[in-house]
Amino acid sequence: MKFQTSEAFYKSLFDNMTDGLAYCQMIFDVQEKPVDFIYKRVNKNFEKLMGLKDVIGKKVTKVIPGIKASNPELFEIYGQVSLTGKPKEFEAYIEPLSIWLLVSVYSPQKKFFVTLFQNITKRKKIEKDLENARIASQNVLEDLSVEKSKTEIAKAKDEAILSSIGDGIIATGPDGKIIVMNKVAEKLLGWKVEEAMGKLYNEVISLEDEKGTLVPLEERPLTKAFTQSTTTTTTTTTTTNILHLLSKNKIKFPVVITASPVVLDNKIIGAVEVFRDITKEREIDKAKTEFVSLASHQLRTPLTTVSWYTEMILKGDVGKVIPDQKKYLKEIYQGNKRMIELVNTLLNVSRLELGTFNANPQPTDAIAIAKSVLDEQKPNIEKKKLVMVENLSKDIPIFSTDPKLLRMVFQNILSNAVEYTAPSGRIELTVSCDTKTVAIKVSDTGYGIPKNQQSQIFTKLFRADNVRAKDTDGTGLGLYITKSVVENSGGKIWFESEENKGSTFYVTLPMDGVKKKEGAA
Repeated sequence: MKFQTSEAFYKSLFDNMTDGLAYCQMIFDVQEKPVDFIYKRVNKNFEKLMGLKDVIGKKVTKVIPGIKASNPELFEIYGQVSLTGKPKEFEAYIEPLSIWLLVSVYSPQKKFFVTLFQNITKRKKIEKDLENARIASQNVLEDLSVEKSKTEIAKAKDEAILSSIGDGIIATGPDGKIIVMNKVAEKLLGWKVEEAMGKLYNEVISLEDEKGTLVPLEERPLTKAFTQSTTTTTTTTTTTNILHLLSKNKIKFPVVITASPVVLDNKIIGAVEVFRDITKEREIDKAKTEFVSLASHQLRTPLTTVSWYTEMILKGDVGKVIPDQKKYLKEIYQGNKRMIELVNTLLNVSRLELGTFNANPQPTDAIAIAKSVLDEQKPNIEKKKLVMVENLSKDIPIFSTDPKLLRMVFQNILSNAVEYTAPSGRIELTVSCDTKTVAIKVSDTGYGIPKNQQSQIFTKLFRADNVRAKDTDGTGLGLYITKSVVENSGGKIWFESEENKGSTFYVTLPMDGVKKKEGAA
């Protein structure tokens, strides 16, 4: 069936789009001052982004108590737009809900308005941490002709909403041909809307990975939206998964992409891809990483000096040390040691992100490294009376990899298992292989990872809520580094977890080894 841009299509599109949408009626007092508004229609993502349920037909002051006091500007803006028909775009902090929203609003008819929004709480947190660095996307809504018929007005309204989104949008039919493309996509891709319409998606969109290799059509987010019938989002939280779009004039820029199927009557009738240029975010991250790298390098020398001299004093090289002095010197030594470990961790993160991390493959015995790391953890294992089960295959051959990086993988996963398993718990380490890969599996009966936070577990500086009170020394960098090391080595890492029941982490590394990579010292 040939795909057509119809009202039903746009209704399905709104129900499946990743932004929140609300159609509201403004309420004015006798002086024409806005006092409240009623939710007339919302899309599926409204509930997800706002955390509100059953709002249709209700006033906002009843749905969100206190909003009139905390956000009077919302009522002023919505009232002005609903009377003048002049669209606006702004950011707002909704204090009763503790969320930031990026809002686009316009009026399809007098005393009514449509608001389209994104939850930008995470982005605002990053902006605050990086002070004046702000990531904004802007666009304007197109005027609608109120004289059109009801069907034409609905269609024009839907198209205007699409045009107002600050990200690039492309929609295709089931045959992969482009049927919708907004102005932002036109600007980013260098294709005129008229040129792109009717062309196959892969004729317009060229997608490359970080290494400049074209991403196969079957691995692209839009294709997965069709084949897997789910929303697919690319990530910006690792050093290996950044995708780049190529414009018509061969300008390459990094993007984050979300692709969703368009479903009508339980049938996929198309797909929508939303993409955003993250060049500014990458530049900010790079500047921050370079600063951390420089600061860490400068910190490492004095910390090492403190460690040397403290160790000399403890050994009595500069005179006798009384017991009380020794006690405090040991605290200084251990605290300084933790600082050195933190600085080294920060250096590893910055090297990974800047692409300057050394990879020096050589013949490596995975079992020997696993046993060595287990010996390092033995005091902690015995202290907590943990049951340690070792399933180390004797058939694993020596293979080419960087032993330093492999040790880092074992250390991070095993130390997490030991740290986050309650006393008398059980940990099992399995190392095996097949003809192509070496497989590592670490399971425990520990605290587990909350289901709603599992998607963030490999994110830099992230620590699950349920373990923060149990361990105040964690940095939230171990698994981020581990994932980066594994993926840069051509391997894979994933996990299964259930809160209060434990976790199992899996790692596979290629048997044919990794290529040597020179980086900074």
